[in-house]
Amino acid sequence: MSDAILVVGANGFIGSRLTQYLATEGHQVVAYCGRRPESANMSWLPLDTPLTSPAFAAAGTVVWAAGASTPASSTNSPDLEYERNLRPLLAFMEASRQWAPRRVVFLSTGGAIYGDIDTGTAHERSPTEPKSYYSAGKAAAEAFLTAWAHQAGHDVTILRPSNVYGAGQPYKQGFGIVPTAFHAIRTGDPVVIRGDGNAVRDYLHVDDLVELIWKVVVKPFVHGAAVYNASSHEGMSLNSLFSLIRDATGHAVPCTYQPSRAFDVSRIVLDNALARATFRWTPEIGLSEGLIDAWTHFK
Repeated sequence: MSDAILVVGANGFIGSRLTQYLATEGHQVVAYCGRRPESANMSWLPLDTPLTSPAFAAAGTVVWAAGASTPASSTNSPDLEYERNLRPLLAFMEASRQWAPRRVVFLSTGGAIYGDIDTGTAHERSPTEPKSYYSAGKAAAEAFLTAWAHQAGHDVTILRPSNVYGAGQPYKQGFGIVPTAFHAIRTGDPVVIRGDGNAVRDYLHVDDLVELIWKVVVKPFVHGAAVYNASSHEGMSLNSLFSLIRDATGHAVPCTYQPSRAFDVSRIVLDNALARATFRWTPEIGLSEGLIDAWTHFK
C-alpha cells in the first residue's frame, strides 16, 4: 500500500478542486474519472479500470467524491439511485476484501439527510430523516461504510456537506443553485423556485470544504468510522441568497414560483462545531465574497 490518494469522481466540481489542492500540497494523486486531468502532477485511471486493479489496492487513501444524482433527479427512481451511486460503492467494498486497511473519506450529504430542522441546527447525533431516494442512498452508503470499517479495520470518515458552491462550478440543470442563478441571469431563463423562497440552507465555499478534506486525509489513522458536518453554520433563505447574488452581479435573478414537492426540505442548517474542534478547521470564505468570485469566473 502506497501513500497515494485516489480520488473517485476527480472530474467533478469538488473532485477537480480537491485533486489540484492535493497535488499542490505535494501528495501523489490518482484521479479516477472519465476524462484525463489537465494537470501533469497526477496519474489517471479511466472509468473502465476494474476495481480489482492493483492501482486501487495500492492507494492508502480513497476519497469518494462521486455522485450522479440530486433529490429531484432521484424522484420515483430508487433503482436508478442504487445503480448510479450505491452499487459502485458496494463493488469497491467487495473488491477490497483482500486489501490491507486503508483510509476512506466519503462525501455524503448534510443538506438532505436530516430532513427538516425547524429550529436550531442539525448536529451529527441528530436523527436522519431522508425525504428523497438521493438522501436515502447516502444514508445507506454511510451504514455500509460504517459496517465495512468495523469489520475490516478501515478508517472511514463521512463528511456531510451543506450546499457547496464556488468558482468553477459549472451550470448543469438540477445541480447547484448558485450556477443555476448565474445561468438565469445570463440567459433570461427563470429559475424555478419550489415554495415561496423562504426555504433555508447554509452555503459552504468549495475551498473551505477542500481544506477540511485535506485535514481529514492527513490525520492519524484510526480504525472505525466517524461522521462530521461540513458547513458554514449560517442559515439563509433562498430569497436572501438571491439578494446577495443581485449585489454580487448587479443583476436580479429572474425566477418563477411553483408549489414545493414532497421531498423538498424547508429548513436545514448544520452545526459544524465537531469538525471545527476535531480538525482545527474554520470556514474562511464569506458568502458575499464567494459569490463575487464565483460570478467573475462564471462570466
